Amino acid sequence: MTVHQTALAWREAFDASELPRGQLWERVRDRHRMLAEHAALIAGTEIREMFVTPTGLGVRLTNGLAFHVDPDAIREAPNVILAQGSYEPFEKQLLLTMAHGAKVVFDVGANIGWYAHHIAAQEQHARIFAFEPVPGTFAKLTANIALNGAAAGNIEAVGHGLSDAKGSFEMFLPGTSGSPAASLSNLHPGEQSRTVTSHFDTMDAFAAAQGILQLDFLKCDVEGAEFKVLQGGDETVSRLRPAVMIELLRKWSRAFGYHPNDVLAWFFARGYRCWGIQSARLSEVTQVTDASTETNYIFLHGDRHDDLSARLAALRA
Repeated sequence: MTVHQTALAWREAFDASELPRGQLWERVRDRHRMLAEHAALIAGTEIREMFVTPTGLGVRLTNGLAFHVDPDAIREAPNVILAQGSYEPFEKQLLLTMAHGAKVVFDVGANIGWYAHHIAAQEQHARIFAFEPVPGTFAKLTANIALNGAAAGNIEAVGHGLSDAKGSFEMFLPGTSGSPAASLSNLHPGEQSRTVTSHFDTMDAFAAAQGILQLDFLKCDVEGAEFKVLQGGDETVSRLRPAVMIELLRKWSRAFGYHPNDVLAWFFARGYRCWGIQSARLSEVTQVTDASTETNYIFLHGDRHDDLSARLAALRA
């Protein structure tokens, strides 16, 4: 039973003369005290305020963006901020720098739209495609787009993922890690993952169907299936040469039968250079070794991204 249901049950018990009024007031008071503690949790963070509606909780950020809050989704950005005080601040700074001036953006693995919304707020004239294949998470994405109204009007939510083949495939949704850890492989067997059916297209087929003639920034975080996304977008990436920010973990890629170095080689063959993201710094990477600790990487094309490379220079080691 959720906190909301419990509190409502108290009111129902009072209405049925099963709970004295004084006890009802005291129990609700205790709930209010717990809620008041959140004032300290958001102080000094990018959350300006929390709000409660008849349908649930939400947060509004200092930049004006708002997001619904699912208390059970402990790895989603608003909950991480409430718990830790911040959520990937350097990655967000880097991502927004890479998206500066972009006209077309692909956010592959958009989840609840945290990064898509921040890009939309900065690049108000960009066309942002947010791909999210998990049906329940896609519903959260579209709810956040609706919550932000005109501020998210340039986000186009796409209810399927991108991979190396078109079709419907089973995805694993971990019981504890939740939607940010959803994957085409069962990466968290100890969490009693449940499965959902999700739909996929290839980037090349999608770009052709949409008439995409320009792609400036590609963000890809799909829990190990990143190489599948690239293989299904070979023609698009090779032709349009977007700046890329991608997650590459050896332990996840292993489940899909490749190594991060395969991805580096794929990009190098197409004229890109690579930098690893670590401890709020960037360092150029030519190979991933057992000693590598980076989990996110950026790729810039040698013939297209001179201006972007200059903007990122201050962040490099």
